[in-house]
Amino acid sequence: MKVFLTKLGAAWDRFLDVSLAISAAAVVLASLLTLSDITSRQFFASAQGWAIEIAEYCLLYLAFFGAAWLLREDGHVKVEVVVEVLSARNQAFLGMVTSVVGVLVTGVLAYFATTTTVMEYMAGTKMYESPLKPPLYPLLIPIPIGAASLCIQFMRRTWGCYRRWQDPGAGTEGGE
Repeated sequence: MKVFLTKLGAAWDRFLDVSLAISAAAVVLASLLTLSDITSRQFFASAQGWAIEIAEYCLLYLAFFGAAWLLREDGHVKVEVVVEVLSARNQAFLGMVTSVVGVLVTGVLAYFATTTTVMEYMAGTKMYESPLKPPLYPLLIPIPIGAASLCIQFMRRTWGCYRRWQDPGAGTEGGE
């Protein structure tokens, strides 16, 4: 069982690395599109409204595909003033509590985002106020994927904090 969980964890880490690559590609694409729009306006007096619109969509992909990777790397903003004065055991307990809250919040978000995305796909909703008039569901897809990824990563973080809480001398294996 331990071998299976180790392989599953490694596969999950590869998935997060791919998600990071998607997030990074979204940043590059958004930057290039914004640069091309600025260049077009300044030198050719012609705005490309579609470029800024796609760059905005890229920001959604950037945020939701990069969040779980950032959580794995412990890169999210946190207030450490209080946490630093706690013992290792209490720090692990606090991490466990906040991670459980993260599981609950992102689990609910993943559920509702998934149902909304499926409903919009089935309804064939388009964004008519947009110059490109794209279907809505591809713009929503990163939300359930990103929320579910965050939920799973919060579960891994909860397990890692639990292990540290049980044995404060233990490392950070097990998903944290």
